[in-house]
Amino acid sequence: MKFNFVLMLSLCLIGCNRESSVNHATNLFGDAISLDSTTALSTILDKKDENIGKEFKVEGVVAEVCQKKGCWMDLKDGDNMVTVRFKDYAFFVPKDGAGRKAVIQGIFTKGNYEDTDEHGNTVNKDYYQFIASSVALEKALPD
Repeated sequence: MKFNFVLMLSLCLIGCNRESSVNHATNLFGDAISLDSTTALSTILDKKDENIGKEFKVEGVVAEVCQKKGCWMDLKDGDNMVTVRFKDYAFFVPKDGAGRKAVIQGIFTKGNYEDTDEHGNTVNKDYYQFIASSVALEKALPD
């Protein structure tokens, strides 16, 4: 009986170690990703006004990261790109994250800002972004 218990415990530990080695391929920032299905960024942007306020899981490549603190990043999926900010500024991503794969979970939002056109007139412009509660970022390759 004691042998069976030790054998079962050993098998469990071996299985747990395999599982955790898979998770070491990414660093998780923020909450755990809870959505199962991934939505293409192009699908969201095709109907952007209908998708405002909805939560999505999106995959892409980090195009740029804020170089002051890592407090935002631009996520690119093919020809589409969107800025990702982090919910309540509760976490930041590494400043060297550009070029790495990322999976984010967050709320798609719309904002507005004033700009000046070529004639010097003030115009309102819209922008779309994600407020991410979760970011799984591919680890940097060792030097």
